[in-house]
Amino acid sequence: MKKSVSPYFVFTLVLIAILIVLFSMEKREKACDTVKTLLTSIIVKSSDGFRHIGFDLNKQNLTFGTLSPGSVSERAVSLEYTKNAKLYVWAEGNFSSWIDISPRQLEIGPEENKEIKFAAHVPFLVKEGEYNGKIVFCYQDQE
Repeated sequence: MKKSVSPYFVFTLVLIAILIVLFSMEKREKACDTVKTLLTSIIVKSSDGFRHIGFDLNKQNLTFGTLSPGSVSERAVSLEYTKNAKLYVWAEGNFSSWIDISPRQLEIGPEENKEIKFAAHVPFLVKEGEYNGKIVFCYQDQE
């Protein structure tokens, strides 16, 4: 007499296999050893006949100044750190999707200066107003 395999048994095996694959593929990123933030803002203003170009010489924050819809403003930040580390950079806030960051990830050595470039691309169809957020610098110390 031939025994048949239970469909519940097959389902259980498939489910276990899927879980094993998912857990093995899971990214296990190390947490930040040091987190630094830099406030960022942009003012969007449209005017008939002329365009606003972002100028703001604030050294405490990353401000892009006043811009018209469709404009781009670029800034750079120079960083240094006391240890060998991997650095991850990202933007948060209500206009973070407008910001290009280059590079977003890099390695930095003790007392080494690295430059990160930021470009804010204001969409054409955006309401006037002030938009705020922050830039996050995540340092993961390397042994």
